[in-house]
Amino acid sequence: MGPDITHHPLRRADGSTTISSPLYTVLAAVNGPVEVQRRDELPEEAAIEVNVRPSSGVGGPKERWLEGVIGAVLRSILLVHLHPRTLVQATLQITKEPTLKLKGAIKDVAILPTLLNAAFLGLVDAGLPLQTTIAATLATVSSSGDVNADPTEDILGACRSIHALAYNQQGELLLDESSGQVDLDVWEKVAEKTQKICLASMASSGEDAEMGNGNVEVESWLRTELESRAQEAVAWREAV
Repeated sequence: MGPDITHHPLRRADGSTTISSPLYTVLAAVNGPVEVQRRDELPEEAAIEVNVRPSSGVGGPKERWLEGVIGAVLRSILLVHLHPRTLVQATLQITKEPTLKLKGAIKDVAILPTLLNAAFLGLVDAGLPLQTTIAATLATVSSSGDVNADPTEDILGACRSIHALAYNQQGELLLDESSGQVDLDVWEKVAEKTQKICLASMASSGEDAEMGNGNVEVESWLRTELESRAQEAVAWREAV
């Protein structure tokens, strides 16, 4: 099952999305292209600004790191050259977090997939030009070496390592952030499983979307959401 998604909850933003997983809920607001301050202006492309707001209190070094990671991925998928000397702004408000107190590095990596998926769907809702579709997912590795692609709070608290990965629709790796004890063999298992999950979420209806064991099908939740948005965008034609 995919996350719960609400489209355009904010009427004053160009694009907005709320995405809820068992661990996190993030509200994304996207505005752009808008006027940019001269000191931030780029002559041949749009500037990108990402703001991450914690569920309580004010942001700190962790939020600045998250903003840098998310901003780098968004820059790789936005057609920034189409809107030079402008700004695309994405604000990501975390509204729900795990109740279990997680270690700093694990907590930082665990939130990344939800933030990135929310930011991407916010860009789609805003109608900004993108060169590809992306999906992000979270995986953990237990002390026995088992890879879990749908971790609960308890699994997060006891894992040996945690991994946030994102892929585009061609299966190319766009994000890889890990924390914990990781060796190459384990990472390859994580990469293989998460790639299949992300590609399955973007797969067309009827396509084979099998997991590593060959018999578990993953719902194409992201493809369903994008098709729904496209249908809503052209619904006015049928009403004429």
